[in-house]
Amino acid sequence: MKKLVALLVTAAVFFTLNSITFSQPQVTVHVTGGYDVPLPDFKGDYPADLTKDPVPYFMKNGFNAGADVKYFLGKKKRNVGITLSLGYHGFSSGDLTDTLGTGKSKINIFAAGLGIEYAFLPKGKANPFIGAEFTGNFFSGNSKFTPTSGTETSIDLKSASRFGVQFNGGVDIAFNKNIGGVIGVRYNLANLINKEYDSASTSTTEFPLNDKETSVSKARNISYISLYAGISFYFNRPKTKMKK
Repeated sequence: MKKLVALLVTAAVFFTLNSITFSQPQVTVHVTGGYDVPLPDFKGDYPADLTKDPVPYFMKNGFNAGADVKYFLGKKKRNVGITLSLGYHGFSSGDLTDTLGTGKSKINIFAAGLGIEYAFLPKGKANPFIGAEFTGNFFSGNSKFTPTSGTETSIDLKSASRFGVQFNGGVDIAFNKNIGGVIGVRYNLANLINKEYDSASTSTTEFPLNDKETSVSKARNISYISLYAGISFYFNRPKTKMKK
């Protein structure tokens, strides 16, 4: 991924020196992938943070893959766009070891977002942008534990849905009228709405997300930062070229 980012930065410098620029397309499609960084209360140090309130999920790192579609309004400036995104985020705790044995947890989030974006330089080949989306987030995962003497056991995360927000910023770099590249960063708060706590769960095959505040524990926020890079595809771009 570092090589891809370096390539895109080099392309941005090259196109800045070019005197020809293309008008903003009506529709842009991005296909991206990258690295996710969990934030408190999603990450934590095991076993030191077992005494924290709330107890974190102990996620260590993650990755993301997804796509988005942007439809820009108007006929001339096209600074404002409507965005639709779909993404997958896979997080892992790595090995969590104590005197009893070693555990490992994974949490998967499928996210769908709808929002708005503002493009600062829609006629430039390097076009910075910012945006925000309302997101629906769908959780799955599992947890495995291997005791110091015994066999491994596995239990699944009970499927859950939450609603949140996502803030996005980056640079779209046009290589030509049809294809370009994009680099950016997103902040995600995945469980702003619809938190739940299942105190009655006794299942031996599933465990709940349990992120809602209770009388003995604070609510847990599931938030993370996504770094991404990818390919841009442009559609319905005016044929006329414009001088800087």
